[in-house]
Amino acid sequence: MNFILHSSRSVLLLLALAAASLSHSSFVFADNAVSTHFYLVGVGPGDADLMTLRAVKTIQDADVILCRKEHAEILSEYLDGKELHHEFSRMIPFFSRDPSLYSGEDRKRAEDYQEKRAKLVRLVRDAVQAGRTVAVLDYGDPMIYGPRVWMLQEFQDLNPIVVPGLSSFNAANAALGLGITSGGHTKSVTLTAGDWIPADDTIEKLSVHRNTMVLFTMRAEFEHFINQLAINYPPETPIAIVQQAGRADGEKIIHSTIGTAFDEIDADDLPFEYLIYVGDFLKNGERK
Repeated sequence: MNFILHSSRSVLLLLALAAASLSHSSFVFADNAVSTHFYLVGVGPGDADLMTLRAVKTIQDADVILCRKEHAEILSEYLDGKELHHEFSRMIPFFSRDPSLYSGEDRKRAEDYQEKRAKLVRLVRDAVQAGRTVAVLDYGDPMIYGPRVWMLQEFQDLNPIVVPGLSSFNAANAALGLGITSGGHTKSVTLTAGDWIPADDTIEKLSVHRNTMVLFTMRAEFEHFINQLAINYPPETPIAIVQQAGRADGEKIIHSTIGTAFDEIDADDLPFEYLIYVGDFLKNGERK
């Protein structure tokens, strides 16, 4: 009997030691898996106080910061003493396209972007190789129409970590003060962007369902958006334009309908980036 008890205790002890060893190994593996010197950081849609605490800490711990000039001003209190680079801003149109596909001025722009991209890649890799931590700052949430998402693939071998941010979509929802999923006949929300992005899910095709839509836009696309929406939405369908969502000194909302938008909204007065909301949920009230 004593032999049986002694054997049982020995087995239990061995199991406990094995479990402890496995737990330690798993911890070490997980720790190594997320070890990185490269971060893609969402800093929110506007004011600095919309950043997450994780974003703030990541910026504080970084040595090299790639950001827009606007970020250097808005986030100046967090960037003191950092090596800043603004020269890689606005690399959207041709960042992954072959210059040989273009001619004339477009080809020159594509070649310039490719050259700029190569410099960015070299800068990041040299910094990481030297043991320095690089943080790339992007507006809103970088995973929602973020122009710098390509870096995750480019630097995949560096184990990049994404720090999520508050999207302009979230900030605009709060500005409207309405339940965006409370659209009466629909509980669905479609996020989309301009049809200049090569894809099959055009605005006309998406609007067939007449669910709530949120359009990430640029100023020059306003007329196109309204014309495309008018194909499937009735003229009385309410819309809302949310400008500079998340900025205390610039946030603005314009209410209209698809049928009256051209009479009530001057596209030339719109900022470069804004959101268009379309759907019956806007009938639930207007927040002045």
